[in-house]
Amino acid sequence: MSQPAPHRTPARTPMLVALSAALLLASCGAPSRPDAVAPPASTVAGVPTSPEATATPRMTDLRDTALPTPLNAQALDRSTPLILLHGVAGFGRDEALGLRYWGGLNDVQEDLRGLGYSVFTASMGPVSSNWDRAAELYAQIKGGCVDYGAAHAAEHGHTRTDAAKCYPGFYPQWDAQHPVNLLGHSMGGQTARLLVKLLDDGDTADRASGGLYAGGRAGWVRNVMTVSSPHNGSPATETLQDAIPMFKNLILGFAGSLGAISPENFVYNFDLGQWGLNRAPGESFTTYNNRMFNSGIWKTLDQAAYDVSVDGAAAFNRRVGRSAHTRYFSWETNATITGLISGWQYPTPTMNTLLQAVAYPYAWPLKPGLGNITGRSPGGTVTYSSAWWANDGLVPNSSMNAPTGQESAAYTGQATTPGHWYRLGRVNGYDHLDITGNLSFRDVKTFYRNQAAFLASQN
Repeated sequence: MSQPAPHRTPARTPMLVALSAALLLASCGAPSRPDAVAPPASTVAGVPTSPEATATPRMTDLRDTALPTPLNAQALDRSTPLILLHGVAGFGRDEALGLRYWGGLNDVQEDLRGLGYSVFTASMGPVSSNWDRAAELYAQIKGGCVDYGAAHAAEHGHTRTDAAKCYPGFYPQWDAQHPVNLLGHSMGGQTARLLVKLLDDGDTADRASGGLYAGGRAGWVRNVMTVSSPHNGSPATETLQDAIPMFKNLILGFAGSLGAISPENFVYNFDLGQWGLNRAPGESFTTYNNRMFNSGIWKTLDQAAYDVSVDGAAAFNRRVGRSAHTRYFSWETNATITGLISGWQYPTPTMNTLLQAVAYPYAWPLKPGLGNITGRSPGGTVTYSSAWWANDGLVPNSSMNAPTGQESAAYTGQATTPGHWYRLGRVNGYDHLDITGNLSFRDVKTFYRNQAAFLASQN
């Protein structure tokens, strides 16, 4: 695999200045508002850039996200394990000083367990590639020590194993007769898809490594559900210049959300032992954070910023495809409002301040935001149009449905079949972080109760 061209270090762009300012506002408890990161009012070719009249924002009642409504609770088989997969910058249950990625201060895993579901929360490298994350996920579900594959490790220059990543297994009996359901938020949806691909077909280069890479495990995953996932990537992460500050600020945002807890004491692990980037005893979080983001991992394609970029996602989709033995479902989240004159997409008043700086439709001469992205992706895979503008602060809605080239259908209560994508709908008024309940501290238990019930009904 070719290496990306080295990036020059230009002067800080206005977007990154705004993003840093947004982080400062967030850490100080400043309220989110549409103009928090907006440039001064002006017009370009007669089109107002700020402020502009916008359509009325819509908010989805999470009680309406049950599909179909109502489900027959007595008919549900709740024994099939449900594995929750976090996205970029995410964390496990033993991190973040009690803050839950799934639920924030409301524990989604334990809430679902209390309703009789078998639920587990995976913890994978928050900035690792989908390949490395899939290897870690496989070991966590089945049990055993992680194996990244000899060929993959040699190609990218990290170790094949990590002694710190050996697990008893969420579900050691896992096989085609004892399948699991996977629910992935953001990059977690991509990771779920790659795991299914490797289970089904293995990998030609790493087949000699055995285990996951041997294939022959079709049917081990009954259903994949994705929430806010960048199946076609996001322009927000298409260059390291944009991606690294954004990743860092998301992680610092989790630390800052804990209030009086000092970020220096923030319990967080990048899980990059395969790259020799373990947190040293007594090392401050800031030092660890900076050391990781200055490491050589960013000179390879074996990391999250590439996989969730538009060009990286296109390469990922060509490789992964879909399984004929697994059903695929997707949810969109949206937190933008249409400008009535320009058609640009503006952040809703409730969008997290960290995300507003990324989503805002900046006017020339500033670099466009997600809300008015134009031009082509760096690798030339995509020419952006207005179809990419509506977003949840981090991922365009058009990217969340299904990979380009894979046919999908709107779910309206019909019988579903393996090997197909079904679009479950759009959750309006919830940004990329809101739908997990962390940082915003919205109570999303109802949403995940509905999704657990829906997946249990898809046998």
